[in-house]
Amino acid sequence: MWISKARIHGFQSFGDSGNILFQSGINLIVGQNNSGKSSVLRALQPALKDDRHRAPQRYSNHQVPQPRVELTIRVTGAELEETILIRGSANLPVLHQSEQNGSPADQIKNLFSWPTIIVDVINHSSTNFQSRAYPACGNFSLGQHKKNSISLSAVNGEIKYHTVTRSDTDDGAQIVWELWQRNMFYFSAERFAIGESAHSHADRLTPDAQNLPAVLHTLIGSRGTMFQKLVSHLRDIFPTVGNLSVRPNPNNNQLEIRVWPTEEMNAVELSFPLNASGTGVAQAIAILTAIMTINDSVIIIDEINSFLHPSAVKSLIRVIKTHYGSHQYIISTHAPEVISFCDPDTIHIVKRTGYESSIEPLKLDDVDAFRNVAEHLGVSMADVFAAERIIWVEGPTEELCFPLIYQHSGSSELRGIIFTAVSATGDFMTGRRSRALVYDVYKRLSSATTPLRVSVVFSFDTEKLSPEQCAEMRRESGGLVHFLPRRHLECYLVDPEAIAAFIAEKDVDGSTSVSGEIIRKKILELGPQKEFNNRKWRGDIADPNWLGALDAARFINRVCSETSECKVTFSKKADSLFLLKYIFLKKPDQLSPLVKYVKELVDQVRKNDV
Repeated sequence: MWISKARIHGFQSFGDSGNILFQSGINLIVGQNNSGKSSVLRALQPALKDDRHRAPQRYSNHQVPQPRVELTIRVTGAELEETILIRGSANLPVLHQSEQNGSPADQIKNLFSWPTIIVDVINHSSTNFQSRAYPACGNFSLGQHKKNSISLSAVNGEIKYHTVTRSDTDDGAQIVWELWQRNMFYFSAERFAIGESAHSHADRLTPDAQNLPAVLHTLIGSRGTMFQKLVSHLRDIFPTVGNLSVRPNPNNNQLEIRVWPTEEMNAVELSFPLNASGTGVAQAIAILTAIMTINDSVIIIDEINSFLHPSAVKSLIRVIKTHYGSHQYIISTHAPEVISFCDPDTIHIVKRTGYESSIEPLKLDDVDAFRNVAEHLGVSMADVFAAERIIWVEGPTEELCFPLIYQHSGSSELRGIIFTAVSATGDFMTGRRSRALVYDVYKRLSSATTPLRVSVVFSFDTEKLSPEQCAEMRRESGGLVHFLPRRHLECYLVDPEAIAAFIAEKDVDGSTSVSGEIIRKKILELGPQKEFNNRKWRGDIADPNWLGALDAARFINRVCSETSECKVTFSKKADSLFLLKYIFLKKPDQLSPLVKYVKELVDQVRKNDV
């Protein structure tokens, strides 16, 4: 389930928002404080509040209409069927039985098999969803047909099909509203008091997260590995958190979440109640619980930067993108670190003039639009970071991938360490300025982001630098600068099976059938070509000398384009993670040199502590 379009009428600061288009991935809502960002997110909740839009010309209740929100929600037939099983019964429109239409029961069974059902609804402050079309699920066009409805019931985990009546009854919108209630999670910028709850068996978080202790308690007993993974994610986000536990509170017999500053849990007196911890910890635990335990949900996070430190925001988003990308995320923010690191699928800017808010989409590749964002945020678009230790890396691809690579080293967790992209790598490569001065500037920048002095290390692509040049730059940096053994990260990702899997994943209509052997032949065909450094080509696609000098990102793109008839292209920033995860899954030993390099970076930054 995900929302593809919304339009807000008469709610809070919006008279008419116009159509707001979302994608299934990460969607950002940006703007200044009090511009109306939160109003957009509140308008998406199942229970729309009667908070009417008012202006000097019309402000009394009898003068202004109740709010309404038009929504276009995409669900699957399987989600529709599951919701009917949960609710126990439903009535859905069908066509009269004929050879062309099939039986009413077969029509509904076919609907349950649909991968996408587009439902247009209106949400009023006084009612649940109402359909904007008939039938709500769009499974047929009524035309000259008469309206019929079939009665369904849930019996022993199966849908039973009953009588068809001459009726316009259509529970489609109501079913989607119930699904929306279950699978939409809204995390506000307010403090969450969710550290205690009643005893219960709960395998699913409620949308307000009030049963969080019960869900974690159930996870510990039923899905211990998942709970440990949640704790591991939490350590990545908060270096000050070592462990979590859930116990009966002896004072009121409620389940209580305890936060431990160390991994060891030897005495409960050395832990703290979650309700006494920072609001960001509670929010992060609730968000992680939602995205880890429920599939294909809509996660709405209001002002993520207001309850999380910039480095914690980056760590949470990295976890989301790396491990839990199947959900739709709608996130509001006024902080540049969210915009710069998130690499969103859509971005909208909210502005407010007087009593009226407006919202408009921004093109991600529009430089002028991003300048407009920076102007409205009142900040530069540079990252703001803080950590005990910082590893500056070549770009956003390495920033996303290096933590995942380090996880495969089997070493201790990245507590207090962040990877972040250098804003202008060219500063290090130019001869027009003092390199020593540039290194000093970056070291000062790293140190200034936290009250504590931090340890810093730099990692850059070798590109076309000679071994002598790399050695010179490392010497000039005082040993702070390291160079990837190969030209760049993608040199480790030239793998036939991984590329074939990537093409299959990206080919939306499934018309391209590409095997690892086909990719292998294409690599052997392109490898000798001059533009791909054929002087080091020896006919072996695993030759480290050839791979080390190869412009691999461009090479992989060419392989993808030619084997898919230009249907699939490869983007270093967007697609390297897929190849990396595939190779780690299927051929982890192949990446051992890369894992060793990243581990050395982490070991070095720890040794450099001052």
